[in-house]
Parts: sequence; C-alpha cells; structure tokens
Amino acid sequence: MKPYALRKAFNRRLQAVDIALRRVRFRSSPTQLVIEPTNRCNACCPICARNFWDQRANPPADLEADTLNALDRFFLAADTVFAFGHGEPLVSASFWLLVEKAKQFGCRVEFTSNGLALSESIVDRLIDHGVEIMNLSLDAVEPGALRARRGLEVAHAERLFAHLAASKVEHGAAFPEGGIAVTVDRDNLAELPHLLAFAADLHVKSLLVSHLVAWDPSLHTRSAYHEPEAMRRAFAELKEAGERAGVTVVLPFEAVVRGRCPHPLHMFVVRATGEVWPCCNAVFRNDRYSFPVGNVHNQSLESIWNSKPYQALRRAFLRRGPLPEHCRICPLYADELASHLRQLS
Repeated sequence: MKPYALRKAFNRRLQAVDIALRRVRFRSSPTQLVIEPTNRCNACCPICARNFWDQRANPPADLEADTLNALDRFFLAADTVFAFGHGEPLVSASFWLLVEKAKQFGCRVEFTSNGLALSESIVDRLIDHGVEIMNLSLDAVEPGALRARRGLEVAHAERLFAHLAASKVEHGAAFPEGGIAVTVDRDNLAELPHLLAFAADLHVKSLLVSHLVAWDPSLHTRSAYHEPEAMRRAFAELKEAGERAGVTVVLPFEAVVRGRCPHPLHMFVVRATGEVWPCCNAVFRNDRYSFPVGNVHNQSLESIWNSKPYQALRRAFLRRGPLPEHCRICPLYADELASHLRQLS
C-alpha cells in the first residue's frame, strides 16, 4: 500500500460529499496539486504566453524547498501532483525536489516537457523515481514544422520514447507512461493523424489535444475555430483512429462537465513563488483574467483553500451562481473561438 493511502481515500470520499452537498466551504483538501517547478524556459515557442506576458510582473523564479515544505499538509491528502507551470520543468533542480516530495507522500506525478533538456539518462531517472506520466509537447512530426513550432528535432523525440519503452522492459517498470501533448490550430490540423501514428509506433499511451490560445492578435487567425467543420471532422477521425490504434485520445473539453469547472473543487495551483491561484489557466500577474488568492508563505493552506474567492467560484459552479468574467471567457470552460482570444500584450 502506498504511503498515506487511507488518508487519501478518506479525503476523496469527503470531497465527494462536499460536492454532493454543494458546500462552498470544503471540509476536504484538494485532491490535485498543480505546482510550478520554475517559470524559466529553454525554448522560445512562437505561440507561448511567455512571449506576451508582462515580463516585469512575472520575473524568473524557481520553486524553493521552504515552499514545498509549506505544502506538506496538502501532500498528505492529495492523489496527484502535476509539475506544471509556464516554464520547462527540467531546467530547474526544483523539479526533482518536487518529485521526491510527492513520492514521499505517495502521490501520482505527471509532467509535460518540451523535450529539449530531456535525455535518456533523465528518462531512466524518471523510471527510478516512479513518475507516472511523461508528456512531450509535440505539435507535428514533420521535421521542419516541429522545429519551427517547438525547436525540437523529431528524431530526438523518437529516441526518447523508444528508450522509455525499452528501459521500462529492462527494469520491469510500468511507469512512466509516455504521452504527447499537442496544441492544435489551423496550421497543424493535418498533422494529427501523423502524430497518432507516431504515438502508436512508439508505444505512447495518450495524445492530449488542446486548442491554441491567442495571447496576441498576431495569433488570432491561426485558431482552428476559424475552420469549424474541418476541426470537428479531424477530431472525430482522430478519436476513431485512436481507438483502433490503442492510443487514448483526449480531445478539448472531454473531461469538463458543461457548467462545472473542476478547478475550484479539486485543484490547488501553486506558482514557483508560493502564490496560489484557483485555476491553472489564470496565473499571470497584470493580466485582467487572473486572480491570486493567497501565498503559502504567509497564510495557512486551509484559509487559502476556503478563502472568499474559492467559495465564490464553488457557489457559481455548484449552486449556479453568477460566473465571474474570467470564468465566462475561459478557454478551459467555453468551447468557442471568443474564449480562446486572450490578449496579454
């Protein structure tokens, strides 16, 4: 049995009761921790928010050990830790501190990498640590397209996934499972079947599809929403092909129940600085969509988790109260073009 398994099982049951009774002040703790190891990055992807956010309001930062230690009470009850933020996790030693902390408390660990700092030796280290999910950001398998979008060589990604499969067999390990995270727009819709074939050939378990968010007007016309029929057809064909190939295809909004955002019910998002946000999509300072709710360095975890902003969001989603603007136009909530046009600059 994993460490603290009973504590986590009890917390899941308690959270289900909180939701069923439509409480706004939860007695349970978050089941998902989204923790940013760093907001630094070794890539310059043209579609990334980092190119357009307020640089002075979002200075470089790495997760510190005291920030992690402040989260111990929530690690006790959490099921899953996502090493996620607006940086590349593997450029910071903080990533490994986070993994070790999560595993100390028996948490499942998932992360997404751009692959540039990922090597075969790091893949082996992920296996040794028992990390469950390793996603690579791949928007294409045509070499020139992937190089332009992500700065990554297809051959490098292929070597990494091949080594992951072989090394797991050698070590008798089940994890990590490999995944591909693809940001889709008009330019790469046609790449989706090729990405699926690439995944199937390399024993990659999942293909996670998300829409381009236009952080700047220069990106607006690239949205796949401008070609809705082609987009829906491509998604339907991808889903069907994934079932045949044994690759789990997760399309945008599949995991979201219309009218109920899971974030304020299950999730606690901590930036590298210790600031807490109730949503992993609203984490930029000096952005009208964002709303920090506290900091783990000067407030208790429970007081943040049940703060007025958290309670207001739960009231909105569980009791059909009024939605704040940043939720009405959120790209994780509304399946429409307007919600994906989010200008930062």
